[in-house]
Amino acid sequence: MQSSRKKFLQLLGLSAGATLINGSARVVGINQSDIRKLNPGQKEFMTRYEQWMEEYIQVIRIRKTDPDNIENHKTMIALTHKAEAFKPELAEFMQDETFAGIFRITIEKMTREIPA
Repeated sequence: MQSSRKKFLQLLGLSAGATLINGSARVVGINQSDIRKLNPGQKEFMTRYEQWMEEYIQVIRIRKTDPDNIENHKTMIALTHKAEAFKPELAEFMQDETFAGIFRITIEKMTREIPA
């Protein structure tokens, strides 16, 4: 059975975490000057995505302690649909190197939070 982390990464099109690290350069932290380089649409997307991510982390935590929680399952399904809706916009934004680096840092935060 796949881990929650792997399922999450596949959901976002980041199969097995392959795109989390670009070449040999590992992204360590978010540079504030890089954040300023994002266009308003990218900033707005990251705000929505980070909100979604916090909700998703909570659902995963509940699932770990209460796997039979029906309401939590419903929330997870809704969040999964929301993640699917992110894909086209995410694919477009990932073409920008600055955005891609910031997004990778966000994903790394998520992978640390989600139980393996």
